[in-house]
Amino acid sequence: MKKLLPLAALIIILSGTACEEEVEPPPPPPDRLEPTSPAAVLWNVEISFNQHDIDPLKRVLGPDFVFYFNPDDVGQHPPGKPYIIPESWSYTEFWATVANMFRKAYSIKLTIPTSQIGTPDPGQTKYKAENVPISLLVMLDGLQGYIADQGYCNFAFESYTSKTGKKYWRLTKWWDRTSVSLDAGPGIAPSSLGRILAMYF
Repeated sequence: MKKLLPLAALIIILSGTACEEEVEPPPPPPDRLEPTSPAAVLWNVEISFNQHDIDPLKRVLGPDFVFYFNPDDVGQHPPGKPYIIPESWSYTEFWATVANMFRKAYSIKLTIPTSQIGTPDPGQTKYKAENVPISLLVMLDGLQGYIADQGYCNFAFESYTSKTGKKYWRLTKWWDRTSVSLDAGPGIAPSSLGRILAMYF
């Protein structure tokens, strides 16, 4: 047992060192994009939701990622839940909630018009896309669901350089400014994006 302790300690030290380095993301599957621009980051977010696959989302979120709820939703309850919506979620709270939604939702359709994201200037390391209209439809079963399709979101991004010298972007902040739409149709209840997500916390 004594001989194994130095090896275990070495593994822990090396693991900690590897986490601090900016590594190059592995090649994406054909329907995903390398996160070489803010628009590509949000494309992967959209793919993640629509395919119920948490992996592409986790790959493009910054470690200090924060999701900010619409101020009108703070202190309110999501549909049918006792949970009280806070001002924001951390990285861990956000992706854990989304992963839970991916497991439980009957279907998910997220639309983010990446053509409206814009392009950072050369050499820019931080970028913000504002007033981006989004649509999120989450079906609880084949007949009932919730939709957020009125309003917009703001997104903040930061760039980093991999060990090979290639520049990548990741999502660091997401502000929800969607609100309840007037009429979503039979079986589909209007809501905001934040309230829909909070249903799965």
